Amino acid sequence: MRSARPAALLLALVLTPSVRADVVINEIMYHAPDDLDDLQYIELFNTGDKPVDLSRWRIKGAKHEFPAGTAIEAGGYLVVCKSLKDFKRVYGFDAAGEFRGALSHSGEQVDLLDATGKKIDGLKYKTRAPWPLAPDGESSALERICPTSPGDVPENWAPSPLASGTPKPMGTPGKKNAVYAAALPPVISNVTATPPRATPAQDIKVTAEVRAAAAVKTVELRYRVVRSGLESGDVILPMAGDGNTYTATIPAQKAGEIVRLRVRAIDAQDGDRTYPHPNEVRPSLSVYVHDKFEPGPIPLGYLVSVGRTEVRNAQIDPGPSNGRPPVPTPPARGNSAFVFVDPKTAEPELFDFVSVVPRSGGRKIRFHKDHTLRGMTTVALMYEYADRFPLAEFLAYEVYRKAGVPCPRADFVRTWIDGRPIGFQLLLEQPNKAFLRHNNYDAGGTLYKAQWTGGTLVQRHEKKTHTHTGHEDLIELMNQLLRAKGADQWAVIKKNFDTEEMVNLYATRMILSDWDGFFNNYYLYHDAARTGKWAMFPWDQDKTWGYHDGINGYGVFADLPITFGMEGDRPPRGSEIWWRPGGDLSRPLLANATFRKHFLARTKDLLETVYTAEAFGPVIKALGERLEDEVKYRAEVRHEDPKRAVEHFRKNLDSLRTHLVKRREFLLKQDEIKRAGKYDPKDLK
Repeated sequence: MRSARPAALLLALVLTPSVRADVVINEIMYHAPDDLDDLQYIELFNTGDKPVDLSRWRIKGAKHEFPAGTAIEAGGYLVVCKSLKDFKRVYGFDAAGEFRGALSHSGEQVDLLDATGKKIDGLKYKTRAPWPLAPDGESSALERICPTSPGDVPENWAPSPLASGTPKPMGTPGKKNAVYAAALPPVISNVTATPPRATPAQDIKVTAEVRAAAAVKTVELRYRVVRSGLESGDVILPMAGDGNTYTATIPAQKAGEIVRLRVRAIDAQDGDRTYPHPNEVRPSLSVYVHDKFEPGPIPLGYLVSVGRTEVRNAQIDPGPSNGRPPVPTPPARGNSAFVFVDPKTAEPELFDFVSVVPRSGGRKIRFHKDHTLRGMTTVALMYEYADRFPLAEFLAYEVYRKAGVPCPRADFVRTWIDGRPIGFQLLLEQPNKAFLRHNNYDAGGTLYKAQWTGGTLVQRHEKKTHTHTGHEDLIELMNQLLRAKGADQWAVIKKNFDTEEMVNLYATRMILSDWDGFFNNYYLYHDAARTGKWAMFPWDQDKTWGYHDGINGYGVFADLPITFGMEGDRPPRGSEIWWRPGGDLSRPLLANATFRKHFLARTKDLLETVYTAEAFGPVIKALGERLEDEVKYRAEVRHEDPKRAVEHFRKNLDSLRTHLVKRREFLLKQDEIKRAGKYDPKDLK
């Protein structure tokens, strides 16, 4: 665990007088939560004792020019924003102007220029350390600490306080910053804890570099010890100094505990700084104390609920909404921790201050953007009411991947929750911006989640990004699809979709007997800015591999018709329990003659290459070998019969193998599949 900053830059910052103008850039909201870009703003502050005429001054980066007659009072604030209407709605007063540009979410140069084009002030903010992290979409604004000290260095900026609950735009536009200091406080850098992961026999040595324009008066180490359900009060240790380097030692702690530590420095002028900043998403550096791990074939996961209050106050996410309103975004900073142990390294990785939302199907864990779990920022630890479901879901995504369909990553993890062994669970990636990025989509696009609630198209598609805007793009897409027929409709499909991806998706759904997925269980994505095209990602794949709600025991339904999900599909005589109406997109796409031709050819191709006993049987076998000992272990911690649990597990795997064989046999006998031509993705272009 280390925080680094070149010493030469810090020395220059705290010891070199600056040449400055009276008007400075004082506060920036560049990334409001939920991508509410209309709430971006920039605040100027006049540090002088006289008004300043801003006529024809410009803010480069936001594309704003102040009109003639604009002035900022002595000691006054002036705010310009992206949207005057939205700014007033949130902050309650009128901003001085509306800029034409937009501030980057990933960092950019922002300069204040006078009427002659001379640079008066400026900074190049970034979204990674040593710049503050909380202003990057987590509700904080980026606030200047000392307005009379240089503004082009991260040490003079800090996050405003985070929202206490569901993230909402914060900051202090138009008034003194929450982090204001008359002089730049001491700069703390290069904080290290050794060892970064400690055993119960090891003390933890903490080292920090501290520099200040005035003499350093006090440096102290503050730490808390965390275990399930409990966080101790601060323990304060003085840090001994030798020049600019200070050290203190935390005594050895117990296995399973987390040490949260901060360094505080006070100078001779009572300038006071704590590192990490209390308003950050992680307000402490953290060290996990552990014994030696001996993981088996799957990772280990330890969930630590630090405060019982957090658990009690967590709003339960009921999973699919069924007409209920969507669950709010969890707070930017949680007070839980998750420890992940990769079986390849046997080394624990600590994720501290994560948000954990209990839900009916398990727990949803939200990580921080700069510290992800294998590139994932949100995962679900799944509880399934049927033991077959996590096996089916995991293997379904394996089939999608082999078919070239972007889909969530999944793995099995042996878990402990607050010290209580749970056994293996499915850990599943949540489709979100991180998912889009690592699948090479524009994270700025619009993501919808299908919710089968009946009602309207809008009610059936919950917006997961850009939630402040409407569903106009989806409505227009459906209007185009439903107005056109035949070749004209195929032209609409080609214009709006990556046809190869959509053919792969629906062909895979068909071979998996995705009974619950043609009208539901998907994410829909629109890349409006870059390609204009739509994509679909599978989700909630537990009821695949020949399952429907009327199946009992280890039965397998392999006869899902090849017409399932398409326009004109009707329930068979007797209204079989497995029949379901087609989905908003599956109906027109699967009924279009050209799309259907390619869909049938790809289905046949997958049945001959991917979905065969020879090709996929070994995947099922490998999963069985990987999980069988985990099945025994889980039965033991549940006080169940391990032998019976293994028998049940093997029968579930056998039901998946049965579907692999019988589903393939059924589909290959269908006349449409027999007549299908050879699949070539080039024919889709």
